[in-house]
Amino acid sequence: MKILATSLDWVAIESELKSLENTLPLFKHDVIRFIKAIREDVTALSKLEVEFRRTHSKQLERECASKVTKINEQLKLVHKFHLMSLLAQ
Repeated sequence: MKILATSLDWVAIESELKSLENTLPLFKHDVIRFIKAIREDVTALSKLEVEFRRTHSKQLERECASKVTKINEQLKLVHKFHLMSLLAQ
């Protein structure tokens, strides 16, 4: 399982998550929904990172860090869901 450090890491993580779609045909739509929700958060993170690079604000740095933590928690939940779904089959 990969973790997100910056929004630039999303491409590799998203491809890994998309490979999960093929392993669980019954839960494919759920995985797609998870990916979409995380993608929206990554987009928001990307905007925060750009603004942080412009202003070097400590508040934006904290917001970026909390957004990264939130996204990584979501990624852990997706992987737990995947494991539970595999065991349920």
